[in-house]
Amino acid sequence: MKIKAIIFDVDGVLLDSDRIIIELFQKVARNFKLRVPTDKEIKEMAGVPLNKSIKIFWPDFDVDLFAKTFREQFVNKVILPFDGSVEALRILKKSGFKLAIVSGRLRFSIEKHLREAGYDMDWFNIIISCEDTKNHKPNPDPILLACKKLKLKPEEVIFVGDSRFDYEAAKSANVNFVAVLTGVSTEEELKKMGVENIIKSVSDLPKFLKV
Repeated sequence: MKIKAIIFDVDGVLLDSDRIIIELFQKVARNFKLRVPTDKEIKEMAGVPLNKSIKIFWPDFDVDLFAKTFREQFVNKVILPFDGSVEALRILKKSGFKLAIVSGRLRFSIEKHLREAGYDMDWFNIIISCEDTKNHKPNPDPILLACKKLKLKPEEVIFVGDSRFDYEAAKSANVNFVAVLTGVSTEEELKKMGVENIIKSVSDLPKFLKV
């Protein structure tokens, strides 16, 4: 079936933000005198909404206080796009693909950082944030909601992500999955998960889709 839409995760896919997220997460934990998670532990939470990650790491701590502190600092960070990714989306949009976002972030944060990184927000037909569904990745609900709003069958859609949760969500939603190597997972890790379609970065997507 012909691919008509591409759904993107944000962090580690469109934005080079993983290092910033990890270091800020550790900084806030340190400031509150909490156990500081390792880089690996934080990477394993990629795609999980912030509040849920906080509950997992520190079940007895004030989730809202940590989240508020993190978001106040994170929203002002300068986050760059990956080389060639903005141009790749421009090409994909001009080629007739519908584009969408599915992310565990808040909508305001998604839009602010994408816009500042040079992405034209008019390119995206829809944005699904953590505010839009009760369940989040690896649950398929956010991707299925995106398909519904795009008025497309899952088989007509590709989801581009970088983590295990992205892959599991795409698989459960029955959408095609393409992994990029700019995020939290190595090629070896992705292959062990069973991921078949792996590209270096979003900049390779037009070539992968032959446009």
